[in-house]
Amino acid sequence: MACQPSPANPQMSAMRLLPCFLSRRSVTHIIISNTANGSIFLSFSHRNLFVSKLHSIHETTTMLKHENSLIQPFYVNYEIAGSGSAGPNVPVSLSEYGQVANKIPSMPFSTLHQNARSKYFNLRRQKQIAIFHLGTFQGRNTNRDSTNGCTVISPLVAVNHLTSEGAGISDMKIEQVIDEIAPVILSRVRRKLGLSGHALIIPSDVHDYLVDEKILKQEMFVGVCGGNLLDSTHVGEFLNLLESGEDSQPNADREEKKDMSKKVAAALFFHEHVVSILKVVLADGTMWYDLVDSMPNRITKNGKDITGATRTRCKDRQSLESLLYWYACEKFSPPDSQYIDANEWDDNMCDFDPRVFQGFVWKE
Repeated sequence: MACQPSPANPQMSAMRLLPCFLSRRSVTHIIISNTANGSIFLSFSHRNLFVSKLHSIHETTTMLKHENSLIQPFYVNYEIAGSGSAGPNVPVSLSEYGQVANKIPSMPFSTLHQNARSKYFNLRRQKQIAIFHLGTFQGRNTNRDSTNGCTVISPLVAVNHLTSEGAGISDMKIEQVIDEIAPVILSRVRRKLGLSGHALIIPSDVHDYLVDEKILKQEMFVGVCGGNLLDSTHVGEFLNLLESGEDSQPNADREEKKDMSKKVAAALFFHEHVVSILKVVLADGTMWYDLVDSMPNRITKNGKDITGATRTRCKDRQSLESLLYWYACEKFSPPDSQYIDANEWDDNMCDFDPRVFQGFVWKE
């Protein structure tokens, strides 16, 4: 949608312009308010922005603080219900989506989180989930910096898993990707896109670059799917791609035999971070799933603090699904939790929902 200037008179039409921000997926809640004198104000919660007061909708020069930097708003269309009268906060109806129902979920997020933690730690005690720490992490190597490089690291881990000998990629190779291979490509991608040193990169831009450079082959691509990471149906579609390595609907008339022995890998984008998920096929046909996270994780081992990236192994598909549910719950901030408690998932509002994920899947 093209950017447009804000209208001089906010009461000219029911169709107005709503400031959004450079990271659209981070906007978690927006409210439009009418006041007694007819002025229109907006407020919103955001994971990274800190807003000290309500801003008039027609102030085009509004600047919002993002840590030590400034972010300019841009504009998309929105509609106000009952814009001619004063009253309490009214819900936004985005013009491209129509009126959005605001349904409250049946179970509070705190209960979901508690259940997820209980199941996750039970699976760890049963050794269905095991965590292995790696000897490095993104950003550790100051000579070849991989800070904020998860969008490059994750698909590189995936492609090296698919091209590796045997069951899958070694820990040593993952460490080499993080410390040596990714920083060089990361620098090239940022330079090509005109981005600064530690700028975040959209995953699709990285994938396009890797295909153009023939690091990823187009024929290896299986598909992409997404939705609500707390919804078993949405996650199930992603896991189907990961398990079978095929983007195909089941045929009701005949049973298709799928080759499940091939290695498959995915880059999972969630909450402004990307991790790799690798399907490891053992000699006896058993399938394990490894979640590789390049972010540093600190543990105490033999009285010493150890910091490193992690490789979390799940012994079956059900364990992976439980891990992803726990992983999502652990990422949510208090504002995210409030949003989840106040809103059921709505496909039309996925860009504004903290539960949204995207999974890109490849096979050997």
